[in-house]
Amino acid sequence: MYALVLLLSGLLLTFWNDAYALDAKRRIGQFHHTAWTVKEGAPGQVTALAQTRDGYLWLATQIGLFRFDGVQFERFDPPNGFPATSISTLYAAKSGGLWIGFRYGAVSFLDGDSVTHYGEAQGLPTSTVFRFAEDREGTLWAATFTGLIRLKGDRWKRLDPTWQLPGRQARTVFVDASGTLWVATERGVAYLRKGDSTFKNVETRVGRVSQIAQAPDGGIWIAEADGAVRRLPLEGEQASTKALRYPSAGLLFDRDGTLWATTLGDGLHRLPFPASAQDAVPPAQDDGFDRFRRIDGLSSDYVQPVVEDSEGNIWIGSSHGLDRFRHSNAVPVMLPDGAQDFAIAPAQRGTLLIGSRNSPLLRLRDQQLSTLDLPPPITAAHRDREGVVWLGGPKGLWKLQNGQLTKITPLPTSNYSGVQAIAKDRSGALWVSLNTPGVYRLVDDHWRHFQDLQGLPAGSSPLAMLCDSEATLWLGFARNEILLMKDGALRKLGAQQGLAVGNVTALTEGRAGIWIGGERGLALFANGRLRSVRATEKGHFRGITGIVEARNGDLWLNGAYGILHVSDARVGRLFDRSGPGAAYERFDFLDGVPGVPAQFRPIPTATETDDARLWFATTAGVVGIEPSSVRRNPIPPPVHIRSIVADKQTYSTGKDLHLPAGTQNLQIAYTALSLSIPERVRFRYKLEGYDRGWQYAGTRRVAFYSDPGPGTYTFRVMAANNDGVWNEVGASLPLTIAPLYYQTIWFRVLCVLLTLSIAWIAYLLRLRSVAQQICLRMEARYDERERIARELHDTLLQGTQGLILRLHATSKKLREDDPARLDLEKAMDLAERALAEGRDRVRGLRGDVQYWHDLGDALLHVRDELHIQPTPDMRLTVEGKPVPLLPGIAEELYLIGREAVLNALQHARAHAVEIELGYHARELKLRVRDDGVGMPRHAPHTPGHWGLSGMHERSRRIGGHLDILSRAGSGTDVSLRLPAAAAYPRPQQTRWQAFARWLLRTQ
Repeated sequence: MYALVLLLSGLLLTFWNDAYALDAKRRIGQFHHTAWTVKEGAPGQVTALAQTRDGYLWLATQIGLFRFDGVQFERFDPPNGFPATSISTLYAAKSGGLWIGFRYGAVSFLDGDSVTHYGEAQGLPTSTVFRFAEDREGTLWAATFTGLIRLKGDRWKRLDPTWQLPGRQARTVFVDASGTLWVATERGVAYLRKGDSTFKNVETRVGRVSQIAQAPDGGIWIAEADGAVRRLPLEGEQASTKALRYPSAGLLFDRDGTLWATTLGDGLHRLPFPASAQDAVPPAQDDGFDRFRRIDGLSSDYVQPVVEDSEGNIWIGSSHGLDRFRHSNAVPVMLPDGAQDFAIAPAQRGTLLIGSRNSPLLRLRDQQLSTLDLPPPITAAHRDREGVVWLGGPKGLWKLQNGQLTKITPLPTSNYSGVQAIAKDRSGALWVSLNTPGVYRLVDDHWRHFQDLQGLPAGSSPLAMLCDSEATLWLGFARNEILLMKDGALRKLGAQQGLAVGNVTALTEGRAGIWIGGERGLALFANGRLRSVRATEKGHFRGITGIVEARNGDLWLNGAYGILHVSDARVGRLFDRSGPGAAYERFDFLDGVPGVPAQFRPIPTATETDDARLWFATTAGVVGIEPSSVRRNPIPPPVHIRSIVADKQTYSTGKDLHLPAGTQNLQIAYTALSLSIPERVRFRYKLEGYDRGWQYAGTRRVAFYSDPGPGTYTFRVMAANNDGVWNEVGASLPLTIAPLYYQTIWFRVLCVLLTLSIAWIAYLLRLRSVAQQICLRMEARYDERERIARELHDTLLQGTQGLILRLHATSKKLREDDPARLDLEKAMDLAERALAEGRDRVRGLRGDVQYWHDLGDALLHVRDELHIQPTPDMRLTVEGKPVPLLPGIAEELYLIGREAVLNALQHARAHAVEIELGYHARELKLRVRDDGVGMPRHAPHTPGHWGLSGMHERSRRIGGHLDILSRAGSGTDVSLRLPAAAAYPRPQQTRWQAFARWLLRTQ
């Protein structure tokens, strides 16, 4: 997908964009010029230039290949290097890629990151490659010191004699619009028409031709290193009189047909419309060429290659660096050297008058300057409603009417440094502000000084004046004050009325009201209400000394931050305090505006002529803007990711980028190839997998990330050109950061397993602790039971035995048929039975009971305690091998099982009872089931019945889990589960056995 977008972008960049071309009617000095020398990082001695489809500008030098993105020069060295360093020529292939010719016989082809080298093994001669050309069939031709060669497949082929090419050297090669191949040799110029197999000679003597180009009319022009830049006369043509008589190494016809020619010592020359020179602007020289040299700002007078990029910019390579000429929406007026402090005013028929401190009055009409007989300095200019222009200076006042310049009168005083402002009211009186307190009024050549008017600021004179359509005279003063005069009445506007512009330096009447400009902002007075646009630290509404409301309602301001343009639809938003404010367009030095407007005198610094052109004066010159012809850059800039730096280590921006584990500081450098105004290219980027949204970087070309962590990410970047046209696809780069060992999945799994193991060990230790506590409690109970058993044996049982013996002795004294003896014997039987039962209880307390050894058999004998007829059916099922139980546990199990059996026999009236015992390795299971009548739902909560509650309490005490399931008429199922560690005695084992057992449990 990205490759497709790049291809489409390349095709778009290939098309000529007339909307952004250089205007052929301008002089070279009226274009925006930028020079890069070694101080700005440019390489010296640029020998060739080319722009590839990806947008990069490539520079060939004697020390290697460089590429330029408009901001930074970058030396390009492929991984396997170049066969040489001194490069003689470059050619951007139509299909993409860059052909590189070297001075000592080698050729390389650069396509993206891959480089293919050609040398003697591929048929290339060991001589300097001067120039490349590609014909319509896609054949690549190369002019070398030893002749013309062409590339067939992957080999270079020399031309055999059948081609009839004169000479042994090929100094340049060129393919014109019709497909004809032109070659210059040491013996002249020859051409090969499309489809022909032999060359034809041009019967014209030429010098050492360094380059051939074709004019829009089809004419062939040549640049001679030892002669001139001229049109090559063909069959039946006469030699052209238009020629540049300087040695040249490069020429170019731009998309407007203008000829650009470089010279080897006399700078850059330009000839607009060489085929029809009569339509061009008057030339700067007799030969018709406009000239731009080092004295004008060119990096060097020794210039060689010239190329036009996809945006219409002209690039020049010189011995000192690189130069660029591009379109600027603000067109500077070519004023005399040294002129400064300009007073401007519109005259009739689109004429602009320009006065200054140190040059005569200038008149600009149709881009032509002429001088009027008015000596400097001119410090103020004003055009009244009748079209008369009033001019003021130290030597008096003048007026220009119907093309006639007339002096009106001297000034009323000489104690001043200049005329500050001029205004004419409806009565015809002329108001003049001088550098003296008050204001002057001129009527019928008589001056009147107004100094003591009520409300007039003491010791001040107006900085700006205006007579509006309602015959009100506006006087703007320093320190945020305005005085309104009408019919003798005065009105003051200041901070109390909401004025907040500081020194009032501009007054203009518009459709909505009176616009007021000052050092701190902009205000509008309309319908008796004053509204201010207050300048902030980030705002650009400061230092406004010129205001123009254009005919279409747009507002133009000349301020300290450049020329501001607010469209008619957005003017109202200037005063919207709650909203985002008005969007505006700014023109500054990047648009050709030199310097800043004057803040004191001469003002105003902006005006509009009759041809709808806007003019703005600054401290360094005067520029014009034609609003209907403001050009925009419609080309979205190609975006590239230049480099990746991770922890000070640079990595290649390949497809599979893997960064090392523990990467902390990540820097991603990117660029956008908009070469017109790269200073205004804006960026936004996002690291997918890390950033939640787009990061707006402004003009910054590096993204920084601190400790992004391991994972797979995709870095995406988009860019907008100087006019806000975004490349929505941009560039992307997948990258992977390896994890450290403690950031891997296996380490996390291991930590989870370790945590679970520790938790399991803690559980086992806790279980052992609980078991030990139970054993300790059981031992304490055993000791207590033995004590009770001893006391019962020594007291109650012995006493009962003695009582029985005494009763027996007494019964012997009675007759056998004595009824009392029978009753006594029955009582003795009961006593002996109670004594036997007591002995059993004592044996139970001492641990000598049946259920310790055989719990199941003990539960079966519970039935014998009840004399129930008929006897219920009881069955015992044992799973596993019976194991002796812990004494206390056996007793509790017996009592729970006994309670369940008694409930089944006594209350459930069961006919069959089944007892199950399970001796398992992990648990002991006791289950008692019957087929009785079951229990009602309220049985467990019946007051006075504690059997079921006691079963649950005993189960919880020994750490078991008891379940009782019963429904009325469906029998009862009592199930008890007890962990093996709490039921079985622990076998005796050595320490090593205990450790091995613990280790196996923790695995």
